[in-house]
Amino acid sequence: MSGMKDKNDRTGRTDSARSYFKPLKGLERLKADRVIKAASDAMPAGSVLYLVGGVLRNIALGVAAAPDYDFSFDGDTRALAVAVSGILGGSFFALDEEAGAWRVVSKEGGLTIDFTPTAGGDILADLGKRDFTVNALALQVRSFFDGESVVIDPFGGINDAGAAILRKVSYSIFDDDPVRMMRAVRLSIRYGLEIEQATWELLVSKAPLLSKTSPERAREELVQLMTCADSTAGVKLLFASTLMQVMVPEMKEWKDISGYDLLSHSLRALKEADKLLGSISEDTFSGFSDRLKEYFMRPGPVPNAAIFRLAALFHDFGKAYTLTREPGKLRFIGHDSEGAKRLPEVMERLRFSRRNSSELAHLVKNHHRVFMLASLKERTFRAKGHFFRATGGESGLVLLCLALVDARATRGGEDPELYEVVLDMMRFYYGTYIMRKPAPLMTGRQVMEAFKVPEGPVVGDILRKISEGVETGEVRNRKEAAAYIKKWLKEKKGDTG
Repeated sequence: MSGMKDKNDRTGRTDSARSYFKPLKGLERLKADRVIKAASDAMPAGSVLYLVGGVLRNIALGVAAAPDYDFSFDGDTRALAVAVSGILGGSFFALDEEAGAWRVVSKEGGLTIDFTPTAGGDILADLGKRDFTVNALALQVRSFFDGESVVIDPFGGINDAGAAILRKVSYSIFDDDPVRMMRAVRLSIRYGLEIEQATWELLVSKAPLLSKTSPERAREELVQLMTCADSTAGVKLLFASTLMQVMVPEMKEWKDISGYDLLSHSLRALKEADKLLGSISEDTFSGFSDRLKEYFMRPGPVPNAAIFRLAALFHDFGKAYTLTREPGKLRFIGHDSEGAKRLPEVMERLRFSRRNSSELAHLVKNHHRVFMLASLKERTFRAKGHFFRATGGESGLVLLCLALVDARATRGGEDPELYEVVLDMMRFYYGTYIMRKPAPLMTGRQVMEAFKVPEGPVVGDILRKISEGVETGEVRNRKEAAAYIKKWLKEKKGDTG
């Protein structure tokens, strides 16, 4: 097989490269893979192309195919990316032009295909620079299509995959790229792999290095972790390794804030969020389960399920700054507003978009709103409509779910009355609100005419006060709104007099 050289392995043992060729069950299905076929057809005669990493890892693990392809190439990576994008009808761009790393994005299915130069022109040297043994696998593409169905496995990745172990390729992997520590946690949780003890000890010792790397890449690993079914287990590993504290130093003392364990409650809320997302069905959300599931599964740079899980983890972010003690109890007055004020700084540091940062702050600030709604003796058509209008429609759905997981985490089980309120509100949203949104009781123009006030901040104050009245159930129609505001203006005038 061309492109292979005899070489010392990392134990110092010298073997023929042929000893690293191993069969891999399930490999034959790649013969029909359009991406691999396109890469094979596009490569120039005499060149050597290897499929490496995730696709082979997933075959070894016996899990669904990875949507991302990685190729190691001994020729012009840009030219190959251009040719493959032409065959697949996608686009291409440089990941790192100086290093020769190029990416193709296919129009169909959102596949990403990366081409990087083979390190040192030698696939064994290339695999030796990779992170974990299960990722240090390679398939020589041309030989594969010529009938040789074996993979190159110099570090025992196939055996580790069979034993569900995540093991380092070398002791330098985290020095070479600190983000690999985040990836270790994410791969462990996504694929049910146990991080081998020496690898874990190395990760813990190198955790401070995460602060030296790109926050964008660390954020991306965190987001991917937040799409895992058991994200809570992953966050626990992040805390145990101190990676989370490196990313978000504000959380260092969460285990003990003047005797209060904020971390445990936050992890319980995240666990309940995992459970809720995994149990959306007609048994739990009858009549709209498919639409609710579609909302949370909707793809995006930061999927809605990830935003929801982050909201569950950070919903009480402000408690660390508002804790006060009274005889027999703790109080956290204003913790929702304080959390919403401080959290955007964290999100900006991790390079989340302004939209994501604003959305998360909105959820944190309003996470008690559903409990207020549930306390009303009567939830009128207008009160329900106001809730979704004030919370941003679909964001209101997230708040309803956030209230459920917060209550379950606090009470250790279901709150049947709150659950019925949530179901009622969701039925209203899907059955009425998105088809017939109730108009606001008064517009800005109507406020100016009714209360003889000029255009300006006072109009906004009055509209917000009307919203408060609707939310508390004190205002149900325009007549009650007028009386409510007149009384408020009179009291306000008396306070200033």
